[in-house]
Amino acid sequence: MSRLKKKIKSFMPDRVIYLYSIIQTLPEYIESSWKARKERYPKIQFYDDTTTVDKIIYEGMSLSRFGDGEFMWMMGEEHPSFQDYSVEFANDLRKAFQSKNPKLLIGIPYGIVDSKRCNLYAKMHWKIIKSKFYSRLLKVSDLTRVYSNASITRPYIDYHDREYSRQNFENLRRIWENQDVIFVEGDKTKLGMGNDLFDNVKSIKRIICPSENAYDKIEEIKEAIIRNVKKEELILAALGPTASILACEMCELGYHFIDIGHIDIEYMWFKQHSILRDKIEGKYVNESGVKNCSDFYDRNESYVNSIIDRVL
Repeated sequence: MSRLKKKIKSFMPDRVIYLYSIIQTLPEYIESSWKARKERYPKIQFYDDTTTVDKIIYEGMSLSRFGDGEFMWMMGEEHPSFQDYSVEFANDLRKAFQSKNPKLLIGIPYGIVDSKRCNLYAKMHWKIIKSKFYSRLLKVSDLTRVYSNASITRPYIDYHDREYSRQNFENLRRIWENQDVIFVEGDKTKLGMGNDLFDNVKSIKRIICPSENAYDKIEEIKEAIIRNVKKEELILAALGPTASILACEMCELGYHFIDIGHIDIEYMWFKQHSILRDKIEGKYVNESGVKNCSDFYDRNESYVNSIIDRVL
């Protein structure tokens, strides 16, 4: 978030900030829309979100998701985030994205193809992303493949219909219902703390990893998974782009691995009726522009007792 935007946010209502974001984005959106009039790209095929969840549940498929940040890294571009760029990192992302493993679903944001359900700001965002990346995305994509929606784990902040969001959270909750779940998460992620999103699981255990530059520890994280997780257990990972790579590599080893991404933060925003990507007490929300968070949950008994390993 820009310094000016942070300053405005400190004293203006959220709806005004949202309107400011739209106005700020408008010139780039107009340019992208004008450019799109001359472009004709083949369409990428997608499973709908219910089918994706069905495949995860009934066919034991894993999910690896790729958003605009992952596209930038794959194409050799720096991206300001919680992971430093390296050639090895980019190559591993590309390898995961192009995996032919029949047990692995690959996710691309559906908004890049169709954003009609999105709110105005999200529609503008995806128009810009399509203009910048769609032609390059096609060069690494397999048009004979059916992809999943990478935004399946982001069912709220980009949409204007709360009932649609609620239905999508309920669809996702089917994945972990009555399952023994292992969270592979950043040390500031705190999946499920402060909400009821995972109240339908059988059990929760956690492997705690770095909140930033987790890729630097990817081999140790894989070892921790192999050491602690049974193959009949379900792995839900919130670990940025490292989870995209791990989903591919652990699936190859026979694990059921779901790159669950921002689902917990999205659910917190949903419960709070957030308009903006707000910070959440006790959880690291990189999109809020705030690089730190409190230790609100660090001494919570249920959280501490669920930790089975740390890779930090």
